[in-house]
Amino acid sequence: MAAIPKPMNTTSEAIVRWWDKQSDEPRPHLGASEIGRPCKRALWYSFRWATAKKFEGRMKRLFNRGHREEPQFLEELRAIGAEVYERDPDTKQQHRFAGYKGHFAGSCDAIGRGLPEAPKSWAVIEFKTHGEKSFKDLQAKGVKEAKPEHYAQMQVYMGWAELERALYLAVNKNTDELHSEWLHFSQEEFDKYCQKAAQVIDAEEPPEKLSTDPAWYQCKFCDHYAICHGEQVPVKNCRTCVHATPAELGVWGCNAQERELSVSEQRMGCRSHLFIPPLISWAEPLDAGQDWIKYRDRDSGVIFANVTEDASRDETNMTNDIVMCLTSSEWVVTVRKIVNDQLTADIKKQFPDSRVVSSNNIEENDDIPF
Repeated sequence: MAAIPKPMNTTSEAIVRWWDKQSDEPRPHLGASEIGRPCKRALWYSFRWATAKKFEGRMKRLFNRGHREEPQFLEELRAIGAEVYERDPDTKQQHRFAGYKGHFAGSCDAIGRGLPEAPKSWAVIEFKTHGEKSFKDLQAKGVKEAKPEHYAQMQVYMGWAELERALYLAVNKNTDELHSEWLHFSQEEFDKYCQKAAQVIDAEEPPEKLSTDPAWYQCKFCDHYAICHGEQVPVKNCRTCVHATPAELGVWGCNAQERELSVSEQRMGCRSHLFIPPLISWAEPLDAGQDWIKYRDRDSGVIFANVTEDASRDETNMTNDIVMCLTSSEWVVTVRKIVNDQLTADIKKQFPDSRVVSSNNIEENDDIPF
């Protein structure tokens, strides 16, 4: 008997589909919540929006669980007599801080006093949710060892808020068991994380990898694995372009257009986009002009070029050794096999206005379907 298909028109499915439609856009800044991650290269990729992270609706709802817990935590803290402010009393906005050049930033969950550990001390307060395994590990090891990203986040918030104490309040999502931990500010730790943020923000190219071994466990679970250890081309946006630079006050500037870029403009990229060469791990940059960058495939030796939308294909240095010219918009949908394919190159030369629009179904050992 054939299996009865799962009903699609249900309330639960409608809710998940609604979450599917919610934005996946990356934050504009390097977050305090991520500065404790061990790999500077991964932080740089995130800051430069190199990877488009797409989550299904169920996962987006799960990620939102922490926000849904905050009102209950606040109610409970006030119920035990603590004075807690989830918003700045003057601005009525969340407690937001900004560090290096305005590009390193974050918002703490609350600031309060009257807490049992130190009733007279003002403290940064951070709320977190954990699964069973993560919660037990937290109880056994403490936040600094079990959750170094959370520890770094709180050190940074304490430094920015000029407070000496922080309360870490966590809940086990499976059992509703609570864990609270009182942390003390370390100037040394704060300085370390601020210096790390500055290095990531100022880097014009990806920093060194955490590991050159693609099988290294921290690399295998990284959002940027396909770019760092694989052949994926990054997302086309201003932050992956050679012309964009982070400036003071959280601003990004375009050297080609000589102006500031809004966040919405940064997400789009423009017709003059050219990838930062080290983002293409499998190709060696050879030469460049205003509208093009010439590469050689590190394995095949095939020479090709990343060109702007308006670049002339007949410039002096765009010599006959170039097999193919690809705009950034084409490159993001072009697998490496296509770049090395002579038939595709011949078609593009014969029809100069032709564009690669997709190569998603082509695997490494497939023949090109022409």
